[in-house]
Parts: sequence; structure tokens; C-alpha cells
Amino acid sequence: MLLALDFLLIQNLQNLEKIKNFLCKILTQTAHTFELETQILQTDTSFTLEAKGEEQNLLDFTNALSASLPLSLQWTFKELRILKALSPTHSLPSPQESSNLLTPLELEKITKKDSSAFCNLWESFIDFTPQKVTFLKDNQKLPLNNPKELQESLQYLSTLLKNKQSIFLKTPLGKKEVILFDENNPPKIQSPYIFVPFCLNNAQSLFKISTEECQALATLEKPLITLKPKSILKALFPTHEVPCILPFDPILLLLSKFLESHSGFYLIEPSQKLSNGICQFFKTDDTPLEISVGKNSLILKHHFKATPTTATCPELLAFKNTIKSQNLTQTNALYLGKHPTHFMLYFNQSFKTPIEFTLQTNLAQILEILKTQNPTTQSLLKNFTKANETLISQLESLPPHDRFSSNLLDLLGLCAILLDLHAPFPFTPNFDSNLKAATKALLQKAGEFVGAKGPRIDFRLEKDKEGKIYLDTLRTLRSVMSFKLAGVESELLCFGILDSMAEFFANLSRDMEENYSTKGIIICGEMFLNKQFLDQFIHYLPKDSEVLGCEIMDFI
Repeated sequence: MLLALDFLLIQNLQNLEKIKNFLCKILTQTAHTFELETQILQTDTSFTLEAKGEEQNLLDFTNALSASLPLSLQWTFKELRILKALSPTHSLPSPQESSNLLTPLELEKITKKDSSAFCNLWESFIDFTPQKVTFLKDNQKLPLNNPKELQESLQYLSTLLKNKQSIFLKTPLGKKEVILFDENNPPKIQSPYIFVPFCLNNAQSLFKISTEECQALATLEKPLITLKPKSILKALFPTHEVPCILPFDPILLLLSKFLESHSGFYLIEPSQKLSNGICQFFKTDDTPLEISVGKNSLILKHHFKATPTTATCPELLAFKNTIKSQNLTQTNALYLGKHPTHFMLYFNQSFKTPIEFTLQTNLAQILEILKTQNPTTQSLLKNFTKANETLISQLESLPPHDRFSSNLLDLLGLCAILLDLHAPFPFTPNFDSNLKAATKALLQKAGEFVGAKGPRIDFRLEKDKEGKIYLDTLRTLRSVMSFKLAGVESELLCFGILDSMAEFFANLSRDMEENYSTKGIIICGEMFLNKQFLDQFIHYLPKDSEVLGCEIMDFI
């Protein structure tokens, strides 16, 4: 009997060939244990294992794969096919260095404390070769050559961690200082850090985490995902958003087995020379694969690039690359990030801009305009001023210069200032950075809301005297002022602003699909890396509207 197992490329994120070759080695070596004849066929976007053998052996082989084949963010199993004959031509994976990756079964075997293979990194593995491992004990270097020595060193280091001492580890991500997370006495972490929950159960107990994020964390690529702590646990962490990664190296995973009464540790850049730890040899240091995961399992890689000096619309190149790679002929495209906001249509091999965004960002000028509008607006402004005298007095004292922006994230900053989330001073000398800080404050406050529905904030398109469509941002600000006067709590109101903006752009995309027969939408910009906004945007899109990210998600 002959069969074929087909695998397809989902997305090129990081170490693509390394992951593919590891999967191919698992397939071929597992097949050989069942006395199967195999060959690998591969292209840039797929690979296939063809296997020949007794029917029962083939059945046992496919069952065994369910336990030994890890999940990947980049490669997925497509289908099993019955063959009449093996393909006449085939290409084997080119010889590769060891990936230093372990299968789920191999990891389970070496991490069971009651197993004779516990801590045995020197056993025979499918594609893992132990590097030179050295135990640093009180500055004395001791080579580790067997499981017993590794167990004793990890036991010693775990005791230091429990006694609130930090240790040193050389990991695939470089040199790291390790600090134990203690829920009863949280350590003070100042520098940039990565938090390592010991397992998915720990991640679920500490953080607000979706099913899609859980699945992504546990994949072969071991991505870095920013999570928000549960409300009652916020005070335990140094920041409101915590970059998390599951143990990505056997030594890290084994160390966690000696700390089972705890749930994780921090990795930071070493601030001083440490006298205790474990050093492994790696030719190069990797960078973590940082991603955001949407509710529809959309994976967006945090990939940023310097803005080309000659580019007035840098995201256009990112859109074009996605259109080319996905063979798109007509689609929508939205950029919402550090640069001017753009909503575009692509058809007839060119981009069209149905709407351009411009808004006044000097709140002193905005208040003057509101004073001249209809009686309802004047009454709203009068009541808002009475309730927020200090804030309005500060805003009215700003220099009366027009400050126009084409970035709708600045509208969020204006909303934050009106909600008194960010002080309006000093607006000078760096007005733009102040507005960006206000936007960040609003996103952070929205992130504290745990519900799924907020108040409807007005994001409405109008026509000017010339018949040109524009977004009435003054109406948006009036809506925010009205809800604040009504006493709506800040977390709920900020989420409502975010939610309403997501709905506005989703509805705009739907309307363009209906009016211009475009299909789906390409998204780009740092705003879509905010999971809360991304999920709401996906929620409001038509269910059959495909969302595609860009290889470069923003330009700095």
C-alpha cells in the first residue's frame, strides 16, 4: 500500500527551512521505525512524504504521528492521499545542521522526574544534538556530561532562585539573567523583560488569553505574545502588558521542573556579572518571533522597518508585496499606524483613495469651532466646561495655531485628553509626541475593560459643500464629551472609542466590497498589533471577508 502526506506553507515567519527540515526528519525517521519505504518531495511552499509498506504499518505510522508531530505556525497538514505508485522523481531535504529541536514525545520523556531519562540531553534524538554545556558555580566552570550532573546543577540553581537570587543562562536568545516570579512577593523588575510561564496552565491562570493565543504559544516556533494579566493579578507584574513566551529551550524547561510550586520566571538582560548559571554554546543568537493573534487565528508578525527616505506613503510597498504574494486582483487596504491613515481600493492594477482623512489637533482651535456650532453643541460645551474647568482653561490657553493631522490615531489622543487621561501640558516643544502618549494612555485604559461591547461613539462620514466625503471628527469628540458628562467610566468609554473606530473601518470595508466588488482587506500599521482593536475589527467585518496582514507591519 502507498500513501502521501501533504503539508502546505501557511505563512513565512521565521526559520522557515529549519522548521521544514525538522518536520521532514520526524516524518522519515518515524516512518522507518514502522519499516516503511519513504521519499520526500518539496517545493518552496509545500512538501510531501510518500510512504510504501504494509497496510497495518502505514496505519500505525499515521497514528504515531499524531503524538510525535508538533504544531507549527508556518506549516500545516493538508491531506492524506492514497497512491498507485511512488512519484518517479523526488528531492530529499539538503543536509542540514541539527535544528536542536525536540519532538513532543522526546520532551515528555526527558522532563518526567520519575523517568530514567530525566534530564538526559545526551540520549539519541531525531534532530537534537547537545551543545557544550557548562555549569557556572560560584564562578567555577564545571562541564556537564551526563543527566546526573545536570540534575544536580539545576537543583542548585533552583534553590538560589527560591532564595531570591538571580542566575545566568545562555539561551538561544542570548545571555539572560533569570529572576523567579513569586506571587507572594513579586520581584521589582525595571529593565525590559520577557516573562516565561512554565506551561500553558500557568499562562491561563495568570493572563487573559484566548484559545488562539494558547495554541500559538504552544507551537514549534515558540512565539513571543504580549498578554494582559487578569485584573486581580495586575499588581504582581511590572507592566500592564506582559511579553510572554513558553520555555523555548530544554534547559529552561528542565529548570522549571525544579520549581513546580512556582509558575514562571523573568528573563532580562544581565546588568552585572553573575557567578551562578548554565552556559550553552550557540553559533548565533536568535531574536524572538513576536506576534499578535487575532480571534480568527490571524497571525501578525511584529516586523518593523525604517521608513525609506524617498517614500511619501511607505505602506504602499507593503500592500503591493501582499497583493503580489497572494495573487490579488481587487481588494481593500487599510493602514493605521505611525504615519498618515490611508484607506485604499485596489482594482484594475492600481490604487484608488475613496476618502482622505484630515483633522484639527489643536484643542484650543477645536473649542473655538464648537462655540460657533448649533445650540445643542454650545450647551454641551457649556456643561462640559463647567464640569472640567481646569482642563478647559488649560486647553484654551494653548497657542491658537492650526495643527492638522492625517493620522486618525491622533483622534484617539484628543479623546484621551478630553477624558483627562493625559495632561495637555507640555504640548510644546514636542506636540506630536505628547499626542502619541495620550493615544497610548487611551489604549492602555481600554485594555483594562473586560467586556465585549462599549458605548457607540460617533464615527460618521459627511459630505462637504463640494460633495467630498470626510470623517466628521468634531462629531466624534462631541460624542466622547457627552458620554463623559453622563458619568460613563473611563475604561468602558475608552473601549467604546476603540470599538467604534474598529466598527467604522469594518463597515467602510464592507461598503467598498459591495460598491466596487473588492474582496477582503489588507491591513498594515501598529494599531492592528493591538489585539483588542484587531479582534473588534475582525468581529465587525463580514464573515466571508478575508483579512491579510503585511510582511512589514509598520515603518519607523
